[in-house]
Amino acid sequence: MSVNSRKQTNRICLVLALLVNSFQAGAAQILFQGSPTESTTATVSRNEPNLLKVDGRKIKRVYGTEGMFTVTPEQDTGVAWLKPITDKPLMSIFITDDTGQHYKLLLKVEDIPAETIIIRDSKGHAQLSMGIKNEPRNEEILNTIMALHDGEGDPKSELIPLWKGIKFELVRTLDLRGLRGEAYQLTNTSDKQVVMDEREFYRDGVQAVSIEKIVLETGDSTAVFVLSEGK
Repeated sequence: MSVNSRKQTNRICLVLALLVNSFQAGAAQILFQGSPTESTTATVSRNEPNLLKVDGRKIKRVYGTEGMFTVTPEQDTGVAWLKPITDKPLMSIFITDDTGQHYKLLLKVEDIPAETIIIRDSKGHAQLSMGIKNEPRNEEILNTIMALHDGEGDPKSELIPLWKGIKFELVRTLDLRGLRGEAYQLTNTSDKQVVMDEREFYRDGVQAVSIEKIVLETGDSTAVFVLSEGK
């Protein structure tokens, strides 16, 4: 499936998820996950633990920016409890289940009661795909993003012209299994809040984009990871 096809699938799945949520006020948020390299949006409580569940599977790992949240897993049931510890309104997380499947969520943090978030296969048939991992290419993409986040790769220091009021610096590159990974440091140098959109970093050959902080106040910085086909 092409990147554009995956984007279209995710848009459809997100609309379905929003429709389900609109008819289930006060109930669980059911997310239909498509490509593991693009975010599905959910809302979590800022002040109470939120229940995360992958339908038909067990959560093995919840990964995100250090200092943004705490996670308490339940080994027996395979669910996890997530509580934000940040005053930021948005944050991104990756979830890995016991089959190796990855899910990426963009979480809106609000002053609301605790939420239950249930992730389901985009086709609505998670039970049929148990034991089946992501396509190998998706696994490689996620592994490369995680390696860049962990500081792997060749150090760089190159300022890249981007937008007025934005400092964009290439800080690290990593070539892994036919993929070219680039880690950037993006800083809001303007006097206004900036809301990032991963789609703005897509270009020919780009396979995935991951931004750690979506909303940047003046002076805030975020890591941006861009993965392209290797040269």
